[in-house]
Amino acid sequence: MIEVRPLDPGDVDAVVERIARQFERDSARCALVNPALSREVLRDALTSAARSTWTAHRDGRLVGHLFGARLTNQSNGTGIWIGPDGASFDDDDVLDALYRHAATRWIDGGVLEHFVWTLDDPPATRPWHELGFARVHLRGVLPLTERRRPLPDGYSLRRGTVRDLELALALDEELDRAQAEGPSLVRPGPSPGSRREWVETLDDPETAHYIVDHEGAGVAQCVTFPLTNLRGSFAQTIHLSGVVVTAAHRRRGVATAMVDAALADARVQNFTHAETSWRVSNQEASRYWRRYGFTPTYVRLHRTIGQF
Repeated sequence: MIEVRPLDPGDVDAVVERIARQFERDSARCALVNPALSREVLRDALTSAARSTWTAHRDGRLVGHLFGARLTNQSNGTGIWIGPDGASFDDDDVLDALYRHAATRWIDGGVLEHFVWTLDDPPATRPWHELGFARVHLRGVLPLTERRRPLPDGYSLRRGTVRDLELALALDEELDRAQAEGPSLVRPGPSPGSRREWVETLDDPETAHYIVDHEGAGVAQCVTFPLTNLRGSFAQTIHLSGVVVTAAHRRRGVATAMVDAALADARVQNFTHAETSWRVSNQEASRYWRRYGFTPTYVRLHRTIGQF
């Protein structure tokens, strides 16, 4: 018999230890998962989120926990997000009891989109698959080393500024068009905030915008920024996003040379690792990032609760 109840202050330390052991296990399976965490910070976070955290008990023993944060963003709307530290369970029955209890309350609150980040490893993903979750995004990690391949003749690299706003928006639309092609078939909705977000991106002193020009026109771009404190990631990690090359200039080594340059700059700034993400359904992107050297660590799973 499994009893599910809200997190009790007396159980916080035990949940912290469960999470710490889970990160140690994840790191043993994948060396690019950082097992280090502050127990004090985690304890404070759990205490402040006690009303949104549930624990499972069997025969008087703590056998699992589940925390889901309600977040809203432009890409995914309002959803419940369970991070790598948001769930632990001794077996499938424990996860089933925890999710059934929590999801009922999330759904009653009108939140039908549920997301989970978990180790990209069958023993970790299988229990979620059996609850109806599907693989959507992979997080890839790369230890930074010296690599600097040149751009093809006729191409040049520069750093973007706010004056490149229209170009950034146009290349972003190129990326959307590429994602809309099969098999990803992503259909992004209207993005009224895109212009504002790009202005903020280009104004941010910690963000670097790279542009490749050809015959006076921008044909490729990417963005890097320091990764915020993220459990499972290394402290000095640069995040790489928005990598796009216009269709007429692909498969010439433009993207690779641009990314090389961006990550070389990150090494100069004492970053030790890079992270990026890609859609599981985008096989071309998956092959590219794996060939480049990125190793999948965590996978984002997704479930939409159907209307009846």
